[in-house]
Formats: sequence, structure tokens, C-alpha cells
Amino acid sequence: MYNKISSIILNSGKANGLSDVFIAQPDSLKENLAGKIFIIAEIGGKKAEGRKIFDFLISCLNDTYYNDEKILLRDKIEGLKIENIFEAAISKTNKNLEEFLVEEKIKLNPSTTNLTIGVIYENKLYFSGFGKNRALLIYRHGEQYEIINVEANAADVNTVREPSDHAVFKTPSLFSSVISGEIPTGSYFVFASEALLEYVSSKDLINIITKLPPIVASEQIKNILAKINSFIPFLGIIIKNTVGIDNQEVREEVEENLTAHSSISSLNYTEQKTERMLAPAGLISFSKIYKGARQIIKNLRPAPKSLPKKVYRSEEDDKTSGPAIDMGKVKSLNIARSDSFLIKEKIFFKKKPSAIGQWFKGVILGIPTLLSPRLWSGFNLNLRGWLGGLNSKNRLLFIALAAVVLIFLASLGISTWTKKIQAAKNNYNNLVATISEKQSSIDSLLLYGNEEGAKTALIDARALLSYLPKEKKDQAATYTDLENKLNVLADKIQKVVRIDTTEKVNDLSGLQITNIVWADGKIFAAGGKMIYGIIPQSSSSTRFEVIGAENLSNPQFDRKSIIYYWDNNRLAQLNLKNNKTSETPVTSALNADGLTSYKVFASSLYIIAKNKNQIYRFSLGKDGYATKTDWLKGAADLSQASDLYIDGSIYVLNSDGKVAKFYLNKPVDYGASAPSPIMSAANKIIVGAKYVYVFEAASKRLVVLAIKDGHLMNQYQLNSLTQPKDFAVDENNKLAYFLDGEAVYRITLNQ
Repeated sequence: MYNKISSIILNSGKANGLSDVFIAQPDSLKENLAGKIFIIAEIGGKKAEGRKIFDFLISCLNDTYYNDEKILLRDKIEGLKIENIFEAAISKTNKNLEEFLVEEKIKLNPSTTNLTIGVIYENKLYFSGFGKNRALLIYRHGEQYEIINVEANAADVNTVREPSDHAVFKTPSLFSSVISGEIPTGSYFVFASEALLEYVSSKDLINIITKLPPIVASEQIKNILAKINSFIPFLGIIIKNTVGIDNQEVREEVEENLTAHSSISSLNYTEQKTERMLAPAGLISFSKIYKGARQIIKNLRPAPKSLPKKVYRSEEDDKTSGPAIDMGKVKSLNIARSDSFLIKEKIFFKKKPSAIGQWFKGVILGIPTLLSPRLWSGFNLNLRGWLGGLNSKNRLLFIALAAVVLIFLASLGISTWTKKIQAAKNNYNNLVATISEKQSSIDSLLLYGNEEGAKTALIDARALLSYLPKEKKDQAATYTDLENKLNVLADKIQKVVRIDTTEKVNDLSGLQITNIVWADGKIFAAGGKMIYGIIPQSSSSTRFEVIGAENLSNPQFDRKSIIYYWDNNRLAQLNLKNNKTSETPVTSALNADGLTSYKVFASSLYIIAKNKNQIYRFSLGKDGYATKTDWLKGAADLSQASDLYIDGSIYVLNSDGKVAKFYLNKPVDYGASAPSPIMSAANKIIVGAKYVYVFEAASKRLVVLAIKDGHLMNQYQLNSLTQPKDFAVDENNKLAYFLDGEAVYRITLNQ
């Protein structure tokens, strides 16, 4: 057993909200592989809602941590650590908790929420927290115990994640960092709610915890707190690291406490006596032999000084007490936004200097002596003198013995190297087989329409792929093959259709065209002050000139035989019934509002003002579009808006590709989420009778959504385009047209 752990729970039912502590009790196999999970939770609000959140965290951590298949692969995959698996479990818990809170319609109040979750594995501790729970390390420094406030010793170890092209999920960022480190031998780690440390002094805490076993110490602390006339809930967990402490030393330390620990000494004595009575007769007791040898060595050494009374040392005293012990590390999960109010200050805790490190330091310091010419010259002379004193028979026997030893060592080294290579090969083959199984499971999940499960399996497969070595040619080829297969599966999940060849329908060289629009069975292409009506796959065209126009841009067909163009605070129009053009002025006092896009609907002009988070509506009067009113009545974030479209409802496109819907002056629920991979410069939206079309020229990608609920239909990746500028849609014939450079291309849409 590497550690002893006990919990403190008092007055949990007498206050509002939920206050509880959970310590997992896994079976022996899971505990040996993954350790024990623990949770300390104070959740304000309704007690029933707090209980739901607490039970969900327990269930989620059990599933994402203990049931993670990478636990069983730890011995097979080099470099796979408990820390990595715990970090992955924290990230999944964040995502699942966000979905749970939304599904249950529970609002979590950060000011009354204090959470700590962690895992103790052997003598190593990994935890993450949010809120005001405290983490304290009590360790032996010289001849006394000292206590470290972990939060007061905070430092960062920044980590950078490589970009990934697989599905990206947003998380609530409740647990934004993982603190990891080693508990020094014979030391204690205490997690406690803020209230507990206000009513129990640091000195009393050290005296109780260092003198009593964790279970007895927790009961003693509860007895002290029970005398307080208060209904404040008190929570805590005490962890003692017992690595390297033999049973005899533990028993002697307990017996030193005389009457205060008489019951514990009696219990230990009874346990040892029972063990002796149940031991089979004639069985060799290795523990007795080991203890006897230790006692003999101990008697040969001078008696150590008695340990003085354990005292608490403040942080000010610690500055003159000598060098501090080495600290652990904190790793950011990079899942919180920089402006999130949920981000918690990152912390880490100290650990005892490694014995291996001290030995390695001694070896390094001894290297100059080993390299001294005088040492080796003297050794050479002594060896030659010793060999010269042997007779010929003994000399031959010595040489034969040396040869046998060399051969044995060589064969041993070769055998060890061969086994190491074979083990690495087996691990490699097992990892490849596991990734292949994941690929098969993704196909099965997609076959049954489980897209969320397929996304999760894809993320796991990519994580396993990152551990696959690729130094050799065959390894690199296998890695590339598996990566290509995962990319194909990612395309299936994300419904990506890659278009490597597009059909060229019109060449517009020399016309300086900047935009296109589909109207009345034709493509209308504009640039400068000219508009050209073009029939697809025809060299003939109709030319229209807008007198006084400077730069016709952002075309819009209102389905009433009028095409509108924006022209420097003027609205140009082409009437397709009489082929006449005209321009209408728009008020010019709008530039400071961050104008993004416009649309005309029912003779009114609608413009997005990003800086104001508002949609302006302009009525047409004698002086043009001059009368401005605020159309949007409800709160909305339009800071990332790039385009809009109106068909009775208003659809607003954000730069990340997400589409928001507004109706009757207010935002409405709409299922359109940002496409994956995420866009960064989505620039145009067209709404048809059945579908919504989103285009990003920079990535050459056209996204098609169902107009009813916004769910993804297809994504078209147009790899054959070189300089796409604009697009138009002929929804009746299921065709999409793209202006690429000075030519028009088209593709067939398969919805």
C-alpha cells in the first residue's frame, strides 16, 4: 500500500446546496493500474441540483478514467503515463459537464462552487480544482514538520498543443489545469474546504495529522469542529504517503505517543499477534529475517537524536530555514478562453529530492577521479605484476576465465537487446492493431448513424496514432497509411466531399469582374460600373452600365427581378424587367459603426453594425435610405458577423461559419453550429428554398445546411480552384457557380 487516505465530512446536510466528499473504492486490479479517484465538492443553490452534478461527476470520472482503454495499454506503450490519461479524463469531463448542465437546465454559480478532483496513484498525486478549496502539504524538514500552502507557491509550466484538423469541441473550462507531483516519503497532503482551515489552526492541524493515522486524525478533527456552534459544512481529505516506511518504524512512532495512542498501539499488537498465530508452522518468515538484519545494522550505528516536538513554521520563518524542497509541475489544458471568468490560478506543490538524482550527482562528481591517468597507470602496473607472479597454468586458466566471462556478458547483452527489440515490436504491433480496431468501430458507428460516438472514436484513434513511432521507413509508411485512413473517416464524419475537378463554363478575361449572382436563369457578373448578363457555356453576353457608379460589389437578387449592388454609400439597382439601372443614396454617417453587410427586403434596407451589435433598418424616402431605426430588440453578439440574408427571417453568418437566426426582432434557437474543421473567414451566405449555403473563399469550402434546423448536409472542398472570389447558386438545377480569377466554374450539388 503506497498511501493511506481518509475523508472529513461534517454538517453537510445543515447548509444550503450540496457539500460532499467522494473517494473511489475500485477493485484491486483497477487500483494497481490507475490508483484512486477523489472529489471534494461544495455546490451552492438547490440541494437536488447539487446532488445531480456531484453524482454526474462521479459517474463521468469513473467512465472517462477507469474505463479508458489506455489504462490497460500503459505497460505496452512507452511514455504513456497516468498523468496523460487523467488529463484526457478531465478534458472529457469538462465537455460532458457542459452538455449535462445544458440538458438538465442547471445554472452553475461560480461564486458558490468549490470543486477539487484528483487521483492518487502510488506516491504520485494529480489533481485539478476550481474555487476556494485549499491544498496543503505537510512534510518533515530536518527535525520538525512544516506546512506548505500550495496556492502561495504557484508557478506555471506552459504547454502548447499542436493544431489538429479533427473535430473540435468547446468545453466549459471548469478545470483548466492539472497539478502533478510526488508526495515526499512520510508526508501528508491535505485537501480542505476554506471553512475548515478557518476553525482549525495550522499548528493543531499538524499535531493531529502527524501524530495519528489518517482515519483517527479525521475523527479527531471532526470532534473539535463538532463543538463549534455553527452549521457551516466542513470538508476535507487526508492522504499519507507510506512509501519507504516499514511496519516496524510505523509501530515505534505510534507507540511513542503513549496514552494518546494506546488504543492504536494495542490494535497494532493484536494484528501482529493474530498474524503469528495464523502463520503455517515451519514457514520461513522473510519479514522477520529482514527486520532482524535491520536491527543489527541499527545497533551498529550511533543512537540518533530524539525528534523534538513537531512545530508549525510560518512562511516568514521558512525564508531562513534553508533551501526549499523541489516542486512538482502544473500543466495547462489549454481549454479556457483568456477572458473566461472560470479560469483558476494555476498552482503546484513541492516534492522531496529524488534519491536516484542524489546518486547520479555522486557519480558525476566521481568521473574526474575515474578519468585520472594516475589511477589507471597504477592499476595497470598492479595487474601486470599480479599476472607476472602466476605460473603458466594459472595464467592460462585466468585468461580462459576472462574469455568465458566476456562471452557470457556479450551473450547476456545480446539477449537483453533482442528481448527489448521484440518487446518494442510487440508493442508497436499491438498499437497498430488497436488503431485499426478504432477505424473499424468508426465505420460501424457511422453505419448506425451514431455521429457523436464516431467523433469520440476518431479523437481516441488520433491520440493513439500520436504515440506511433515513425523513425524507420516501414514505420513511416504504416503511420502515413493509418493517418490517411483516419483522414478519410474524418471526411465521412464531417461530410466533406473533395472536388478535384471543376467544370469551366465561362471565360471573363479582361472584364475585371469581382462578383457574380444567379438571377432569371443567367449569371450576372459585375466589376467597376459595368454589369454583364451571361448564359452559362455561351460566349454571348448582355452589357449594362450604371452611370456614376464607382465599384459595384456585394450583389443581391431579391427574387422580384431586381439586382442590388453596394456602391460607396449608394445602392445601385438593375431592373431585369426593363433592363434599366439606377442608384439610391444611403446616409453616410455609418462608417464608425463597423458596417459589414446589407440586404434589401420589402423595400427596406437592412445593415449589420458590428460595433453596435445591432441590425439597422432604413426606410426608403424621397432622399433615399436616410431614416434609421434599430431592428434588433433582443441582446445578441454580432461582433464576428460577416454577412446576412433575409427571407422573412434574418440569417447572420459569423466568420467561424456559424449561422444565427433572428425572427420578429429577436434571436431564435437554431441548430446550425460552426462546421468542422472550424472556419476563420467565412464571407458569404445564400439562403434558398431548402438549403443554406455558406462559403469561405480562403479555404475554398462551400458548406450546405438544411434550412429547417441548420444541420449539416455536405461540405464541398474545391481543391481545383486557385483564386476564388465569389459564388452563386442555381438551387433548382442543383448547381453552384464560382468566380475563380477571371473565369466561372461550376459543380453539381448532391443533397
